[in-house]
Amino acid sequence: MASFICTMAASAGESPMLEALVSSGDLPPLAERIPASPLVVTPVDRVGDYGGNWHSALMGGSDDGWILRTLSYENLMRWSPDWTEVIPNIAESVEVNDDATEFTFKLREGMRWSDGAPFTADDIRFWYEDLFRNPQFTPSAQEPFINTDGSPVAFEMIDEVTFKFTFANPKGLFLQYLATARPLDNAAVRYPRHYLEQFHPDYSDDIDAEISAAGQADWVGLLTSKANFWANPDVPTINPWVFTTGYGSGDASRANAERNPYYWKVDTEGNQLPYIDTRTFDILSDPQVLVTKTLAGEIDFQDRSLATPANRPVLFEGRERGGYEFFEQTPASPNYMIMMFNLNHRDPVLEELFQNKDFRIGLSHGMDRQEILDVVWIGQGEVAQTSVMPGSVYYNEQLAKQYTEYDVDLANEYLDKVLPERGGDGMRLRPDGQPLAISFAYSAAVPIFGDALELVAAQWEKIGIRMVPTPLDRTLIQTRQDAGELEGVAWERGGGAGQEVVLDPRWWFPSNNDSYYWAPAWTAWFLDVNPETAQVQPEEPPEAARRQMELYGELQASPDPEEQVRLMNEILDIAAEEFWTMGVAWQANGYGVKKTNFLNVPASMPASWIYPTPAPTNPEQYFIEAQ
Repeated sequence: MASFICTMAASAGESPMLEALVSSGDLPPLAERIPASPLVVTPVDRVGDYGGNWHSALMGGSDDGWILRTLSYENLMRWSPDWTEVIPNIAESVEVNDDATEFTFKLREGMRWSDGAPFTADDIRFWYEDLFRNPQFTPSAQEPFINTDGSPVAFEMIDEVTFKFTFANPKGLFLQYLATARPLDNAAVRYPRHYLEQFHPDYSDDIDAEISAAGQADWVGLLTSKANFWANPDVPTINPWVFTTGYGSGDASRANAERNPYYWKVDTEGNQLPYIDTRTFDILSDPQVLVTKTLAGEIDFQDRSLATPANRPVLFEGRERGGYEFFEQTPASPNYMIMMFNLNHRDPVLEELFQNKDFRIGLSHGMDRQEILDVVWIGQGEVAQTSVMPGSVYYNEQLAKQYTEYDVDLANEYLDKVLPERGGDGMRLRPDGQPLAISFAYSAAVPIFGDALELVAAQWEKIGIRMVPTPLDRTLIQTRQDAGELEGVAWERGGGAGQEVVLDPRWWFPSNNDSYYWAPAWTAWFLDVNPETAQVQPEEPPEAARRQMELYGELQASPDPEEQVRLMNEILDIAAEEFWTMGVAWQANGYGVKKTNFLNVPASMPASWIYPTPAPTNPEQYFIEAQ
């Protein structure tokens, strides 16, 4: 039986901001606010200084990823800062039986929500019994809380601080799943029972009035909105900072947060974290404004939407004037830009075309990747398809390098098999004789994708393919994705290195919500969504994808790390043969920006959503050096 236990230290100091509240009687003493065994965080540089405001920015109205990465990475388990192991976090300890079917967690006695209410196993039970097992709130159970047959995991509350998950089959990746930032993986610890019961029909006699007052259609929408900590400042959390002005509420140009007085972590000298008192998130619509703010010294720490290869020269030149410096990020993404076609498009003509491998191969040979790399990413990187990065036990040479040669004649040879007819302008016609014009969507918050796609469009025009780069708000991309209307989409991140390859196989086969970009109906089938409630109707995938899904189920069930590697490599072999998606080039090492007095930031960290950068480096121990 494996056990994971954290060591602790006695509590000592706290922020002067909170000392004043204790002195006035508005807040209990520190010893009454933190657990008997708080989690000890080792500072990167030194024990920090209290105070200050961390200023960063969000792009548009749905950029919650930056919040999840820097403010709310609080799961039962977490990644170690070097991304080599899973360690306890909210859980003080966990015991796993020999065949990885039983996981017994012990919480921290005396831990509290941000409003001071106790955080106990009863909160986990509320999530499990009243939300996860409620068919209205959770129409279909999903990973990681399901057995291999799709049935839900069993739950037992043993006492106020102890509970157990029991699976019907070995669940070799369960603790790794619990360390990621995906919403489902930390769902069990995001629902404070004492606050949310009032919005649940089993506990509230006034639920209809609550639904009406909130402008929601039903109790599911009501509770979901009330549980959204970045939009609803009233919901208690266990995060280091709590919102005072929500994202999407109040001042539309800014969201604000302040320290959680009941935060349950301390440094090595017993001082309560976080060191920084407040957070400010400017809400911007133009990424260039973020660059301007950084050059003016107004951004304390940021990588998201800022640290692009195109911005690197101007940000490098402005370091002294802006009072900031770079830190390194090592890439985990499988490509600078992943290009996908919607293999389940609602138009049957486009669906058949996009599913034709010869079509995708022809377009791949029609891309001059070196030109794109040189112009858009300043030559920083290496031409490659969407693939696992070299050096990994999962690296697959065929997946990485096939069809990357720029050859117009070869491209035309493949395309002539699929689209032999052309119009008077020389552009290829659809199989039904209509002009072909492919809309390729990308996030307007990532303009570098637009630069790259403009080059691709010019290159594809030479082989008779009209492609139109289409910048969209991420919310609209999501809406069109759910409706099955996307034709092509450019994206990045996920699955290229480290633990991501196995935990986030979105590009290798239709496997998780991000696979909806290229195979929504097949993904819905794999996730076993309820067709009566799902926006995307499930459709049985072809044999190759089904085989990948079977192999992944075997991998998830295996407690043997070597067997997991073997099975994942077989999945990647099939991905190479099917050539589901295309890429441009592997990324060079990236960077982030921090003020020179913004300390306890590691010199280097992985750039990964599964990691999820920079969360495992413990932003609660970042601090602004007192001047």
